[in-house]
Amino acid sequence: MKKIIFALGFILAINIIFCQILNAFPSFSITLVDWKIIGSTINDQYANYFSALAFSVWLLLNYYLEGFRFNSILIIFALFFFYLDKALQLSSILSNISAIFAILYLWSLIKWKYYSLPPPKGNFRTCYKEIHMKDKYQTSVSVYYPCHDQKQKDVDIKWLPNLKYFKQIYERIQLQLKWVPHQLIFDFGLNFLNYITFKASVEQPLLDSKLDVIIFSHGFTQHRNAYTFLCQELASEGYIVFSPQHTEMVYPWDQKQTKILHSGNKAEVMEKYQSLRATHLDWRCDQVKFLIQQLQNGQLQDTFKNLKPLSISLIGHSFGGATVLKIAQEIKLDNVISYDPWLFPFNQEEFKKQLKGRILILSKDINRIKQEVFQPKLLEDFLENRKDVQHHRIKGLDHAYPNDLTYLMATELTIFGEIRSIKNIQQVNELLITLTKKYLKNYQFIQKETNQFY
Repeated sequence: MKKIIFALGFILAINIIFCQILNAFPSFSITLVDWKIIGSTINDQYANYFSALAFSVWLLLNYYLEGFRFNSILIIFALFFFYLDKALQLSSILSNISAIFAILYLWSLIKWKYYSLPPPKGNFRTCYKEIHMKDKYQTSVSVYYPCHDQKQKDVDIKWLPNLKYFKQIYERIQLQLKWVPHQLIFDFGLNFLNYITFKASVEQPLLDSKLDVIIFSHGFTQHRNAYTFLCQELASEGYIVFSPQHTEMVYPWDQKQTKILHSGNKAEVMEKYQSLRATHLDWRCDQVKFLIQQLQNGQLQDTFKNLKPLSISLIGHSFGGATVLKIAQEIKLDNVISYDPWLFPFNQEEFKKQLKGRILILSKDINRIKQEVFQPKLLEDFLENRKDVQHHRIKGLDHAYPNDLTYLMATELTIFGEIRSIKNIQQVNELLITLTKKYLKNYQFIQKETNQFY
């Protein structure tokens, strides 16, 4: 179906460009009118009917089957100016605008690669289950686990838990950028995420009652399925991965009155903002610690009968990276891995507090967002005089890794400044997964991998 939608969009753009060429070069049009095959397409009335029909089909297929992306706006604008040109006969202005949007849309079809989540490569069949904890937050948890292969077919599971995600992404970008288009543009451009699915088996028994457990803490404004490719890959290696849903407001007060993350904010504003995020960090830690207790006390028997964790490790990204580090200051776990932690919510005492257990931090090589809350000095201060942490800066790593969005909307992330290039997505994510697997098993990194350290 994606190929049909792609073909319709391609034909729509070509038709607009072709009509504008004929308008610009009438003698060329006369020559072509004699062609029996092409002649009918040159007739303005036929071209209008054809475009309207093709656009209607394209619109319906996108709406019901695939959803709209940001580049869908280009072909809509192209057709808008195309028909406006027919109505007002201002061909020298509107026809050129229409053709430009059509050309941009063609370029986007060719250059904007629509990735899907890579399938897990491990030895075990992966299952998926959603559970609900009875903590004070009523936390929903996605569970990815290795299961006995009973030859059942994998099913399509909805990637997006709820539509609040669109608003959260929009508000987070508002925090980072001085000017952002209206929210309706984001709701439209991110609509395709509501149609994204991943494949997994369901309702199959655990591979074994004794398994190594991983609890994954997602990043700010993300959701419990937003790291599915990573969680499924770990599950295919024999780990059972729990990914709890964290919920915190994005804008803590009137966004029109205070641009919190822009440089130059007053000290009292930043202090107020840090205090709020520190509270959210406590909420996150409460959720994860409750889950740890449930696992250690064997209180998930209704969901996973006879499950006995061989080990419990924590992995987190961004705000989740800070979450697992703070928990490691309180509880000794087998392994803690933090991907580019967002340490702004930590207070001064927590920057100095010792960590327990084995700790690995993998951070980006350069800081590309010049804002107080993302200053690399935060990580430098946290790591100062620490011998209890293994830290590596990864070449080519941007803050967005290892989120699923690096696969699902790579070009958009590049445009928004979240990643540098779409060329190294696979390599960077594979490196992160390889380093993660080896650290969990206490294997040494090889020279090929350490060459990627900055």
